[in-house]
Amino acid sequence: MAILVAQDVIVRIRRGVRYPGPGVQRRVLLRERDGDRLVHLWAGADDGDFAALAIAGQTPPIATIYDVAVATWRAAGLSLNGVWLPNPEDPARLDLMGQAGPLPQMAAPVDAVNLALRWPAPIETPDSGLAEFGIPSAELWETLLADEAAFAAELRDHLPPDLGVAFPGSDELEWRSIVPPEWRLYRGA
Repeated sequence: MAILVAQDVIVRIRRGVRYPGPGVQRRVLLRERDGDRLVHLWAGADDGDFAALAIAGQTPPIATIYDVAVATWRAAGLSLNGVWLPNPEDPARLDLMGQAGPLPQMAAPVDAVNLALRWPAPIETPDSGLAEFGIPSAELWETLLADEAAFAAELRDHLPPDLGVAFPGSDELEWRSIVPPEWRLYRGA
């Protein structure tokens, strides 16, 4: 079993754009606590932004659904002992504990990470799974670009040809961190 630690939330956006906006997918990066491998989770705009705020130790002016869930658990006498993330594509298990005993719940991986960040609770993953889906940090950008190219190719294959959708070239895009207080630009991609 390995422990994962939330490290960053990144986006791939057009050069010169300050903020990615609501339609751009985020990727939550989790780092192996006692190693060099990374796991990335696709996240929607809100979930990714909420994770970025939590990583920075900030809270939004209005409670998120994750903040409401954590407050409700506390009021009900529940505690989040940990999150089990078998892999980035399957549901994660929230290991809740209450007066009546264990109360495991399933959640989407990015939701489980957001809840673990707010509790805080450890995020655990199997060593065998990490060997399969963990990315050595030196290979992160190459792997993300390959995933992105495969996704774009699949999308192109399913779009009607007369729709006129144009995809930006790789030279027009850059990786950015959205974790406050500043955006960090990743030039190595």
